[in-house]
This record gives sequence, structure tokens and C-alpha cells, in this order.
Amino acid sequence: MKQIPIKNIELLKRLDSFATTLYQLPHTFRSLPKPDITFATLKTLMADANFVGYPKTHNYQSYEGEVAFTRSGKYKKRLRTEKYFFLKYMQYGMGEHYQQHAKWYYDTLTVMPPRWGNTGWHNSKNKGRNYIRFIHNAGSGYSISVKEKNQVTVKDQRRGNMGAGNWTCVAGHMGEDGKTWFADHNTGSRPRAVIDVSIPERYSKEWDSAIKFITDY
Repeated sequence: MKQIPIKNIELLKRLDSFATTLYQLPHTFRSLPKPDITFATLKTLMADANFVGYPKTHNYQSYEGEVAFTRSGKYKKRLRTEKYFFLKYMQYGMGEHYQQHAKWYYDTLTVMPPRWGNTGWHNSKNKGRNYIRFIHNAGSGYSISVKEKNQVTVKDQRRGNMGAGNWTCVAGHMGEDGKTWFADHNTGSRPRAVIDVSIPERYSKEWDSAIKFITDY
């Protein structure tokens, strides 16, 4: 996993619009389950041959699928629109000079509650992917990736109106062999939006080109 600077102004505008819609959705935040992303837990999961690759625990409001019904329906319509156009932007909006591919998909689309929001340890076993994870947080939080003895931790960036604002972008590879593990935690007093767009691991060229697009002015 590595941190990617977001320099593309058009992309930042789209991300800001997406995050605004996510924060406006009706949320039900709970304090349980509490984060369990210790290295002791990771060691136990690593030894579990039956671990399926998905987080055993998490605490967030998930929007990869259909958003919950509201009486006016306006939130559902806004989210559907933002999801559709942002994914199409990732698939085709970068142009042939960078990459165009239909296999991009949402792995995670969520708003984490303050303090307790987290994604438990997981390794995408049997579903290898290259991911680009956009994180918006006006508080504090972090992402952590572990492969064998190598650990990378990236703290959420908070810049206010400077540069990429309160956006943090991390990118990485999680192979179908399940050797790379990931978890994250919202430790601050503000909600944390996460937009994870992924592509199957064999499309590494498209992933590299998308990163180049993100980092270009």
C-alpha cells in the first residue's frame, strides 16, 4: 500500500460532490462492534485456513448496493446518480491516453461513524484486486496494510481548504493468495467517507495508469 497525492482538479471536484451526497444520507451509527484490529487478532486470522477473505467485523454504513428507502426518495436518487457517474468516470472518463476499462467496481462505499468506525482485518483471498481507496475525513483515522513482516500505516490527511483538502488516497494490491492484509479505523470525532474502487489484479497496467491520472495536474 502507498499513499497517492491527488492532483487532478476535475477528480477532486467529483470526489467532493460524491462525499457531500454520502454525508447527507440517513445514517444509523452504533458504538458496536468496537474496533478489533490488533496484531494479536491478525495473527489468529492468518493461522485460520478457513478464513474467506472478507472482514469478520466492521462498523460502518455500507452503500455498495442499494441505499435504504427514504420517504422522499431523494437521497436514494442522488446516491444512485453519484455512484453511476463516478464509476463511469473511473472506467471511461480518463481517456485512452491513460486507461479505459469496464472491470472497475466498488469494493467499499461507506460512511464510518466517529471513533468506532472501522474495517476489520481482511485479505481479499480468492478475489485478488488492485485498489484505489479515496478517504475523506475532517477528523483523524488511519489505514494499515501488512504483508508478511512489512507494515505500512497511512494516517488520514486533514488540510482544510489547502491542496486536496481532507482527502487521502491510498493504493495497493491484494493478491488472491491472501498474503496481504488490510484494516482501517476512524479515530476522530467526525464521520469518515470511504470510496474504494478496485479492478481485478491481472489489470495492473490499467491500475498504474489510473494512478498516473490521479497524480497529474
